[in-house]
Amino acid sequence: QQRLLEECRDVAEEAALAGGQVLLDHRYTPLEIEHKDRQEVVTNVDRLSDEAICGVLRRAFPRHAMVSEESGSQESASPYRWIVDPLDGTESYIRGLHFSSVTIALTHENETVLGVVYHPFHDELYTALADGPATVNGHPVQVTSEVDLSQARLILDYSPRDDLRRQLNDLEWDRGIKQMMRFGGSFALNMCQVAKGAADGYVYGRMRNRVKSWDMAAAALLVQRAGGCVLDRQGQPLNTLEPQGFVLCYNAKLALERLCCE
Repeated sequence: QQRLLEECRDVAEEAALAGGQVLLDHRYTPLEIEHKDRQEVVTNVDRLSDEAICGVLRRAFPRHAMVSEESGSQESASPYRWIVDPLDGTESYIRGLHFSSVTIALTHENETVLGVVYHPFHDELYTALADGPATVNGHPVQVTSEVDLSQARLILDYSPRDDLRRQLNDLEWDRGIKQMMRFGGSFALNMCQVAKGAADGYVYGRMRNRVKSWDMAAAALLVQRAGGCVLDRQGQPLNTLEPQGFVLCYNAKLALERLCCE
């Protein structure tokens, strides 16, 4: 199985690069924009990236199951399932902010065994196997070792309507957190900032805009393999196969669990 997973990793990286190239090729061209619902939009670039990624994966592994945010599910009897988001951070892409990514995960019997996130605008390819280190462009990365909240740097993405706002304000006043940065854009890339040690934690709280498996699965594995922790609202290990309105991702050393209390 290890040889197969290494082959899957190589193909997933190829697919991520193909999808990322689509994002680069169209970043200055007029976009065709559609609204899926009140919370989500989709562009022609989402679909073109999806075609590029899924084409690479299907040619290499035609018997594997696949689910993509844009093209839906392709079921099979295989225990392997690819989970694809061809453009994570679509609104950021539309606005030209370039904080968008391609995400690809592989599950085996519902356990994530491979995660790939590609940030084409920085040419950063994040990769992790379930039994190996997290890497960026082939170089191992780790979460920070910060234990002092007064020195911590947190990335925040939350709705003003969520109780999380009050909890974060309380935490900031109580413990004097050094820096709280409000970022939107790619959920997966925000998690990757924790995996590579650029931030000590990331808190997502949007109950009306829950993240899905294609947003979470690859990046959660990357954080875990970099030594971090990813929790849900109850403070339990995150189930990336179910939609989530709250995610806490951090270096496993800071005392942030209080944010998980409902």
